[in-house]
Amino acid sequence: MKTLLLLSAMVACLSLQAQNQFQNEASGTLAFYSDRIMQLADAVPADKYSWSPEEGVRTFGEVLAHVVSANYFFAMKMGAVIPETVDMMGIEKTLKTKEQLKTALQDSYKVVIDVVKNSSKADLEEKVEFPFPGEFTSMSAALIAVSHSSEHMGQLIAYCRTNGITPPWSVTDEGGQD
Repeated sequence: MKTLLLLSAMVACLSLQAQNQFQNEASGTLAFYSDRIMQLADAVPADKYSWSPEEGVRTFGEVLAHVVSANYFFAMKMGAVIPETVDMMGIEKTLKTKEQLKTALQDSYKVVIDVVKNSSKADLEEKVEFPFPGEFTSMSAALIAVSHSSEHMGQLIAYCRTNGITPPWSVTDEGGQD
């Protein structure tokens, strides 16, 4: 009888853990990208925030502002309440300084990570509308948020390396690159 109870308890624990596996993995991946993008934001001097590879291409700072805007957009699609202080239409125009951008990045990642982490299975299955063709759910919004962060982290790495800045996680203890 004790063995049966122990086995039942183990199955119940595994079942509860698996119920939120997507939410945990997606929010964990967003937290990873948030950390890496914040490290890049810290590593780049404020005077390089206006650098872009060529005219007509977003600057380093504009890419960060775009990530902020997108994080709030995806979070909103998943049902998050965006703070009243956030001007969704003006994010990419009003965030200019390194400190403003870093604070906004942290805030936007907190909102999107929280909504992903706290979504129920039913929440993730809800249909959402995007400004591009296709059928989407809240789970789609979470997946797009993850891939969007990955895409722009890569872009920001390229911007850094072009300017002679090594991503902090790539520097070895001896000061070289891994």
